[in-house]
Amino acid sequence: MSRSFMMMTILVGNLLALVHPVKADQGDKAGWTVTTDPRKRAFLYYVPADNGSRVLTIGCLRDVDSFTVYSVGLNTGISQDSKATLRLSNGAAQYAVDGTVGSDQATGTQTFDIDIDADAAGRRKIAARLLPVLTGRGPIALSLGTAELALPTSGLAAPLGRFNQVCLGGSRHD
Repeated sequence: MSRSFMMMTILVGNLLALVHPVKADQGDKAGWTVTTDPRKRAFLYYVPADNGSRVLTIGCLRDVDSFTVYSVGLNTGISQDSKATLRLSNGAAQYAVDGTVGSDQATGTQTFDIDIDADAAGRRKIAARLLPVLTGRGPIALSLGTAELALPTSGLAAPLGRFNQVCLGGSRHD
């Protein structure tokens, strides 16, 4: 087997691993959920209604030093394949990431995604900005283009605790 074929196989496998956990699953319950796996991967997501879209997914793939933010189901007013900034805020705390607006191939709904190279030091920097937003008194304001959504903090503590433990190594913020 050639080295380039092996590298392509690994890349496709990693991309498939990124896509699967962020899509809405039939049976998703409304609220905050975390999924983890033995490869040191964690996905924290919010679903506004039972069986609804995962309007916010924050994922960490420690085994490949990647951090991802993904959103689906928001009408952003931004044209497809455009650059955009997704903002999360809670009181004075803010976290913003620049990514790309696209289209979910299965549903045709608008998506936002960004994958960030994030080793341990990078995850600490992300945690310093993100955790104050997620641990604030709430609600968390999500904005992307013309879309604005208030995400409740009720039910977030336990999933966030698990996500923090797996993804951010139990990082605390000041």
